[in-house]
Amino acid sequence: MELQQELTENGFTVAAELLANLAESDHFLEGISLILKECDSSTSNLPDDILILCTQLEHVTTFQEEYKSILLRDLKIILSEMMNPTNDPAGIYIDKKEEEEIISLYKKALVGNADAQLELGHFYKSMQRDEWAFDWFKVAADAGSVDALYWLGNDYFVGKVVEHDWEKAYFCYKEAAEKGHADALNNYADMYLRGEYVEKNEKRALELFKEAADRGVPEAMYTLGYMYENGVGTEVDMGESKRWFTESALFGDVFAANRLGHEAVENGLGDEAISWYQMAADRGDSYGEFNLGVCHENGIGTQVNIKKAKYWYQKAALKGDDLAKQRAKEL
Repeated sequence: MELQQELTENGFTVAAELLANLAESDHFLEGISLILKECDSSTSNLPDDILILCTQLEHVTTFQEEYKSILLRDLKIILSEMMNPTNDPAGIYIDKKEEEEIISLYKKALVGNADAQLELGHFYKSMQRDEWAFDWFKVAADAGSVDALYWLGNDYFVGKVVEHDWEKAYFCYKEAAEKGHADALNNYADMYLRGEYVEKNEKRALELFKEAADRGVPEAMYTLGYMYENGVGTEVDMGESKRWFTESALFGDVFAANRLGHEAVENGLGDEAISWYQMAADRGDSYGEFNLGVCHENGIGTQVNIKKAKYWYQKAALKGDDLAKQRAKEL
Protein backbone atom coordinates (compact mmCIF):
# COMPACT_ATOMS: atom_id res chain seq x y z
CA MET A 1 0.00 0.00 0.00
CA GLU A 2 2.85 2.37 0.81
CA LEU A 3 4.41 1.96 -2.66
CA GLN A 4 1.05 2.61 -4.33
CA GLN A 5 0.65 5.75 -2.25
CA GLU A 6 4.12 6.94 -3.23
CA LEU A 7 3.33 6.36 -6.90
CA THR A 8 0.14 8.41 -6.55
CA GLU A 9 1.94 11.23 -4.72
CA ASN A 10 4.51 11.37 -7.51
CA GLY A 11 1.84 11.63 -10.19
CA PHE A 12 1.89 8.03 -11.40
CA THR A 13 -1.79 7.42 -10.72
CA VAL A 14 -2.33 4.84 -13.46
CA ALA A 15 0.68 2.84 -12.26
CA ALA A 16 -0.61 2.97 -8.67
CA GLU A 17 -4.04 1.71 -9.72
CA LEU A 18 -2.60 -1.08 -11.88
CA LEU A 19 -0.21 -2.17 -9.12
CA ALA A 20 -3.06 -2.47 -6.62
CA ASN A 21 -4.72 -5.22 -8.65
CA LEU A 22 -1.75 -6.62 -10.54
CA ALA A 23 -1.32 -9.92 -8.66
CA GLU A 24 -4.85 -11.03 -9.53
CA SER A 25 -4.94 -9.50 -13.00
CA ASP A 26 -5.60 -11.65 -16.07
CA HIS A 27 -3.33 -9.28 -17.98
CA PHE A 28 -0.31 -9.47 -15.67
CA LEU A 29 2.49 -8.80 -18.19
CA GLU A 30 0.48 -6.10 -19.91
CA GLY A 31 0.02 -4.45 -16.53
CA ILE A 32 3.76 -4.52 -15.83
CA SER A 33 4.41 -3.01 -19.25
CA LEU A 34 1.94 -0.18 -18.69
CA ILE A 35 3.32 0.56 -15.23
CA LEU A 36 6.90 0.76 -16.52
CA LYS A 37 5.77 2.84 -19.49
CA GLU A 38 4.13 5.44 -17.27
CA CYS A 39 7.19 5.56 -15.00
CA ASP A 40 9.63 5.62 -17.93
CA SER A 41 10.79 9.16 -17.15
CA SER A 42 12.25 7.91 -13.87
CA THR A 43 14.43 5.16 -15.37
CA SER A 44 17.20 7.53 -16.48
CA ASN A 45 18.47 7.92 -12.92
CA LEU A 46 18.36 4.27 -11.91
CA PRO A 47 21.55 2.64 -10.58
CA ASP A 48 23.08 0.18 -13.05
CA ASP A 49 21.93 -2.96 -11.22
CA ILE A 50 18.29 -1.77 -11.03
CA LEU A 51 18.45 -0.62 -14.65
CA ILE A 52 19.62 -4.10 -15.66
CA LEU A 53 16.69 -5.62 -13.78
CA CYS A 54 14.31 -3.15 -15.43
CA THR A 55 15.66 -4.03 -18.88
CA GLN A 56 15.17 -7.74 -18.17
CA LEU A 57 11.62 -7.19 -16.96
CA GLU A 58 10.70 -5.09 -19.98
CA HIS A 59 11.55 -7.97 -22.33
CA VAL A 60 9.44 -10.70 -20.68
CA THR A 61 6.86 -12.15 -23.05
CA THR A 62 5.77 -15.27 -21.18
CA PHE A 63 6.30 -16.97 -17.82
CA GLN A 64 5.24 -19.93 -15.72
CA GLU A 65 2.75 -19.12 -12.98
CA GLU A 66 5.05 -20.20 -10.14
CA TYR A 67 7.43 -17.35 -10.98
CA LYS A 68 4.80 -14.59 -10.81
CA SER A 69 5.92 -13.68 -7.28
CA ILE A 70 9.49 -13.09 -8.50
CA LEU A 71 8.26 -10.89 -11.35
CA LEU A 72 6.15 -8.90 -8.89
CA ARG A 73 9.12 -8.64 -6.52
CA ASP A 74 11.36 -7.34 -9.31
CA LEU A 75 8.78 -4.77 -10.37
CA LYS A 76 8.46 -3.49 -6.81
CA ILE A 77 12.26 -3.28 -6.45
CA ILE A 78 12.40 -1.10 -9.55
CA LEU A 79 9.47 1.11 -8.52
CA SER A 80 10.81 1.51 -4.98
CA GLU A 81 14.12 2.75 -6.37
CA MET A 82 12.28 5.17 -8.66
CA MET A 83 10.25 6.59 -5.78
CA ASN A 84 13.07 6.54 -3.21
CA PRO A 85 16.44 6.82 -5.00
CA THR A 86 19.29 5.35 -2.96
CA ASN A 87 21.91 7.29 -4.93
CA ASP A 88 23.92 4.11 -5.08
CA PRO A 89 26.07 4.35 -8.24
CA ALA A 90 26.45 0.52 -8.49
CA GLY A 91 28.79 0.92 -11.48
CA ILE A 92 28.23 -2.15 -13.63
CA TYR A 93 29.15 -1.98 -17.29
CA ILE A 94 27.73 -4.48 -19.73
CA ASP A 95 27.98 -4.28 -23.51
CA LYS A 96 25.16 -4.94 -25.95
CA LYS A 97 25.98 -8.62 -26.33
CA GLU A 98 26.08 -9.15 -22.55
CA GLU A 99 22.78 -7.32 -22.21
CA GLU A 100 21.18 -9.64 -24.74
CA GLU A 101 22.55 -12.64 -22.86
CA ILE A 102 21.18 -11.58 -19.47
CA ILE A 103 17.80 -10.74 -21.00
CA SER A 104 17.76 -14.22 -22.54
CA LEU A 105 18.75 -15.78 -19.19
CA TYR A 106 15.89 -14.02 -17.43
CA LYS A 107 13.36 -15.12 -20.04
CA LYS A 108 14.57 -18.74 -19.93
CA ALA A 109 14.53 -18.74 -16.13
CA LEU A 110 10.90 -17.62 -16.12
CA VAL A 111 9.82 -20.61 -18.20
CA GLY A 112 11.52 -23.11 -15.88
CA ASN A 113 15.01 -23.61 -17.32
CA ALA A 114 17.00 -24.69 -14.23
CA ASP A 115 20.39 -24.02 -15.85
CA ALA A 116 19.34 -20.47 -16.68
CA GLN A 117 17.96 -20.00 -13.15
CA LEU A 118 21.29 -21.08 -11.67
CA GLU A 119 23.30 -18.87 -14.03
CA LEU A 120 21.00 -15.93 -13.33
CA GLY A 121 21.56 -16.44 -9.62
CA HIS A 122 25.32 -16.32 -10.11
CA PHE A 123 24.97 -13.20 -12.26
CA TYR A 124 23.04 -11.43 -9.51
CA LYS A 125 25.62 -12.53 -6.93
CA SER A 126 28.32 -10.98 -9.13
CA MET A 127 26.37 -7.70 -8.80
CA GLN A 128 26.29 -8.21 -5.01
CA ARG A 129 22.54 -8.71 -5.14
CA ASP A 130 22.54 -11.91 -3.13
CA GLU A 131 18.90 -11.49 -2.15
CA TRP A 132 17.86 -11.63 -5.81
CA ALA A 133 20.11 -14.62 -6.37
CA PHE A 134 18.66 -16.56 -3.44
CA ASP A 135 15.19 -16.85 -4.95
CA TRP A 136 16.60 -18.16 -8.23
CA PHE A 137 18.86 -20.64 -6.46
CA LYS A 138 15.81 -21.86 -4.56
CA VAL A 139 13.68 -22.48 -7.64
CA ALA A 140 16.66 -24.02 -9.49
CA ALA A 141 17.26 -26.36 -6.54
CA ASP A 142 13.58 -27.32 -6.55
CA ALA A 143 13.99 -28.08 -10.26
CA GLY A 144 16.86 -30.45 -9.50
CA SER A 145 20.01 -28.31 -9.77
CA VAL A 146 22.59 -29.75 -7.37
CA ASP A 147 24.83 -26.68 -7.64
CA ALA A 148 21.90 -24.43 -6.71
CA LEU A 149 21.27 -26.65 -3.68
CA TYR A 150 24.89 -26.12 -2.60
CA TRP A 151 24.54 -22.33 -2.91
CA LEU A 152 21.32 -22.42 -0.92
CA GLY A 153 23.24 -24.23 1.81
CA ASN A 154 25.82 -21.45 1.78
CA ASP A 155 23.11 -18.79 2.13
CA TYR A 156 21.48 -20.59 5.05
CA PHE A 157 24.87 -21.11 6.69
CA VAL A 158 26.05 -17.50 6.34
CA GLY A 159 22.69 -15.94 7.21
CA LYS A 160 23.22 -12.78 5.17
CA VAL A 161 20.14 -12.78 2.93
CA VAL A 162 18.02 -15.23 4.93
CA GLU A 163 17.96 -16.13 8.61
CA HIS A 164 20.99 -18.15 9.67
CA ASP A 165 19.82 -21.77 9.80
CA TRP A 166 22.32 -24.58 10.40
CA GLU A 167 19.65 -27.23 10.01
CA LYS A 168 18.69 -26.10 6.51
CA ALA A 169 22.35 -25.63 5.59
CA TYR A 170 23.15 -29.14 6.79
CA PHE A 171 20.42 -30.81 4.76
CA CYS A 172 21.24 -28.76 1.65
CA TYR A 173 24.90 -29.80 1.90
CA LYS A 174 23.97 -33.40 2.71
CA GLU A 175 21.63 -33.77 -0.27
CA ALA A 176 24.02 -32.04 -2.66
CA ALA A 177 26.94 -34.13 -1.38
CA GLU A 178 24.98 -37.34 -1.84
CA LYS A 179 24.30 -36.25 -5.41
CA GLY A 180 28.01 -35.83 -6.08
CA HIS A 181 28.73 -32.15 -5.34
CA ALA A 182 32.33 -32.06 -4.09
CA ASP A 183 32.28 -28.59 -2.46
CA ALA A 184 29.03 -29.44 -0.68
CA LEU A 185 30.72 -32.59 0.61
CA ASN A 186 33.54 -30.45 2.01
CA ASN A 187 31.09 -28.14 3.82
CA TYR A 188 29.11 -31.15 5.04
CA ALA A 189 32.33 -32.50 6.55
CA ASP A 190 33.01 -29.12 8.16
CA MET A 191 29.75 -29.31 10.06
CA TYR A 192 30.78 -32.65 11.60
CA LEU A 193 34.22 -31.26 12.42
CA ARG A 194 32.80 -28.25 14.23
CA GLY A 195 29.63 -29.80 15.60
CA GLU A 196 27.30 -27.43 13.77
CA TYR A 197 23.71 -28.72 13.90
CA VAL A 198 25.01 -32.32 14.23
CA GLU A 199 26.99 -33.70 17.15
CA LYS A 200 30.71 -33.16 16.69
CA ASN A 201 32.26 -36.25 15.11
CA GLU A 202 35.89 -35.84 14.09
CA LYS A 203 36.28 -39.36 12.69
CA ARG A 204 33.22 -38.93 10.49
CA ALA A 205 34.57 -35.54 9.42
CA LEU A 206 37.90 -37.13 8.48
CA GLU A 207 36.14 -39.71 6.29
CA LEU A 208 34.12 -37.05 4.53
CA PHE A 209 37.10 -34.75 4.01
CA LYS A 210 38.98 -37.65 2.43
CA GLU A 211 36.08 -38.19 0.03
CA ALA A 212 36.06 -34.48 -0.85
CA ALA A 213 39.83 -34.47 -1.27
CA ASP A 214 39.60 -37.47 -3.60
CA ARG A 215 37.21 -35.36 -5.68
CA GLY A 216 39.78 -32.58 -5.95
CA VAL A 217 38.64 -30.06 -3.31
CA PRO A 218 41.77 -28.16 -2.15
CA GLU A 219 40.10 -26.88 1.04
CA ALA A 220 39.40 -30.47 2.09
CA MET A 221 43.05 -31.35 1.47
CA TYR A 222 44.14 -28.41 3.61
CA THR A 223 41.84 -29.48 6.45
CA LEU A 224 43.23 -33.01 6.26
CA GLY A 225 46.71 -31.53 6.63
CA TYR A 226 45.55 -29.75 9.76
CA MET A 227 43.83 -32.85 11.16
CA TYR A 228 46.88 -35.10 10.71
CA GLU A 229 49.14 -32.40 12.12
CA ASN A 230 47.05 -32.02 15.27
CA GLY A 231 45.66 -35.53 15.71
CA VAL A 232 42.06 -34.51 15.08
CA GLY A 233 39.98 -37.60 14.34
CA THR A 234 43.17 -39.58 13.77
CA GLU A 235 46.67 -40.15 15.12
CA VAL A 236 49.25 -37.41 14.57
CA ASP A 237 51.07 -38.14 11.33
CA MET A 238 53.38 -35.35 10.16
CA GLY A 239 54.15 -37.15 6.92
CA GLU A 240 50.48 -37.35 5.99
CA SER A 241 50.01 -33.77 7.12
CA LYS A 242 52.77 -32.50 4.84
CA ARG A 243 51.44 -34.60 1.97
CA TRP A 244 47.97 -33.12 2.25
CA PHE A 245 49.18 -29.54 2.64
CA THR A 246 51.32 -30.04 -0.48
CA GLU A 247 48.40 -31.55 -2.41
CA SER A 248 46.22 -28.64 -1.35
CA ALA A 249 48.75 -26.08 -2.60
CA LEU A 250 49.21 -27.89 -5.90
CA PHE A 251 45.43 -27.94 -6.36
CA GLY A 252 45.25 -24.17 -5.91
CA ASP A 253 44.88 -23.39 -2.21
CA VAL A 254 46.88 -20.22 -1.52
CA PHE A 255 46.74 -20.69 2.26
CA ALA A 256 48.52 -24.01 1.85
CA ALA A 257 51.09 -22.50 -0.50
CA ASN A 258 51.92 -19.69 1.93
CA ARG A 259 52.02 -22.12 4.84
CA LEU A 260 54.52 -24.33 3.01
CA GLY A 261 56.52 -21.24 2.17
CA HIS A 262 56.73 -20.28 5.84
CA GLU A 263 57.73 -23.81 6.76
CA ALA A 264 60.49 -23.75 4.16
CA VAL A 265 61.79 -20.43 5.55
CA GLU A 266 61.89 -21.90 9.06
CA ASN A 267 63.91 -24.84 7.71
CA GLY A 268 66.35 -22.58 5.88
CA LEU A 269 65.09 -23.64 2.44
CA GLY A 270 64.89 -20.25 0.74
CA ASP A 271 64.58 -21.56 -2.82
CA GLU A 272 61.64 -23.76 -1.85
CA ALA A 273 60.01 -20.93 0.12
CA ILE A 274 60.09 -18.47 -2.75
CA SER A 275 58.63 -21.04 -5.13
CA TRP A 276 55.62 -21.58 -2.83
CA TYR A 277 55.10 -17.85 -2.36
CA GLN A 278 55.35 -17.37 -6.11
CA MET A 279 52.68 -20.01 -6.61
CA ALA A 280 50.32 -18.10 -4.30
CA ALA A 281 51.16 -14.76 -5.91
CA ASP A 282 50.58 -16.17 -9.39
CA ARG A 283 47.03 -16.95 -8.25
CA GLY A 284 46.50 -13.32 -7.30
CA ASP A 285 46.94 -13.79 -3.55
CA SER A 286 47.99 -10.58 -1.79
CA TYR A 287 49.64 -12.44 1.10
CA GLY A 288 51.77 -14.42 -1.36
CA GLU A 289 52.73 -11.14 -3.01
CA PHE A 290 53.65 -9.66 0.36
CA ASN A 291 55.76 -12.71 1.19
CA LEU A 292 57.60 -12.40 -2.12
CA GLY A 293 58.33 -8.80 -1.17
CA VAL A 294 59.84 -10.03 2.10
CA CYS A 295 61.97 -12.57 0.21
CA HIS A 296 63.37 -9.98 -2.20
CA GLU A 297 63.92 -7.44 0.57
CA ASN A 298 65.80 -9.90 2.79
CA GLY A 299 67.49 -12.16 0.24
CA ILE A 300 65.44 -15.29 1.03
CA GLY A 301 65.88 -17.73 -1.84
CA THR A 302 67.21 -14.95 -4.04
CA GLN A 303 69.54 -11.96 -4.08
CA VAL A 304 68.46 -8.85 -2.21
CA ASN A 305 66.56 -6.70 -4.69
CA ILE A 306 64.77 -3.70 -3.21
CA LYS A 307 63.20 -2.78 -6.55
CA LYS A 308 61.52 -6.19 -6.81
CA ALA A 309 60.59 -6.11 -3.13
CA LYS A 310 58.85 -2.78 -3.63
CA TYR A 311 57.09 -4.14 -6.75
CA TRP A 312 55.56 -7.05 -4.82
CA TYR A 313 54.68 -4.90 -1.82
CA GLN A 314 52.88 -2.46 -4.11
CA LYS A 315 50.91 -5.28 -5.77
CA ALA A 316 49.79 -6.51 -2.37
CA ALA A 317 49.07 -2.95 -1.21
CA LEU A 318 46.74 -2.37 -4.15
CA LYS A 319 44.66 -5.27 -2.85
CA GLY A 320 44.35 -3.66 0.56
CA ASP A 321 47.23 -5.25 2.49
CA ASP A 322 48.05 -2.65 5.17
CA LEU A 323 51.42 -4.12 6.09
CA ALA A 324 52.41 -4.15 2.43
CA LYS A 325 51.41 -0.49 2.17
CA GLN A 326 53.66 0.29 5.12
CA ARG A 327 56.65 -1.63 3.71
CA ALA A 328 56.24 -0.10 0.24
CA LYS A 329 56.17 3.37 1.79
CA GLU A 330 59.25 2.72 3.95
CA LEU A 331 61.21 1.42 0.96
